[in-house]
Amino acid sequence: MSKGINIKIPKSKLLGALEEKLRLVETTQAEYEHQLKISEEEEKDYKEQVKKIVLSNPQFMGEVSHNWRGNGNIFEIVVEIPLSLMPPEVKTPTQPYGGGRGYGRNYVSNNYDDIVADLSNAIRMLKLSDEEVVSTATYATVSRYL
Repeated sequence: MSKGINIKIPKSKLLGALEEKLRLVETTQAEYEHQLKISEEEEKDYKEQVKKIVLSNPQFMGEVSHNWRGNGNIFEIVVEIPLSLMPPEVKTPTQPYGGGRGYGRNYVSNNYDDIVADLSNAIRMLKLSDEEVVSTATYATVSRYL
């Protein structure tokens, strides 16, 4: 049977580490959101470029299918554009803190709101504490983020 470790960490060190991690999480998320906006604009431009290629080269248009959807007719046209004429593809930034759930006591949520809430709550609780050191049990829930 294994025995858990029991250590005490100075509150100021733990508080500093949690505040730094919170800043890093917020900065990473803000950068992702900024890159996503840029990517969305690039995606619009990409689609416009593809439309121009298709409209100026009707020989690339192939099979046409017809469907009823909702209140109207939908026509879908298969288009085959040579790769040499295609504009460069847009890269979508990787989401650092998306949705999703996991299982197990060591699971670290990858949901941005959950991470920020956990870190913020831990920081608030530590600031309210009069203790100068923090026991293992106290910081166990947030130590996984460090």
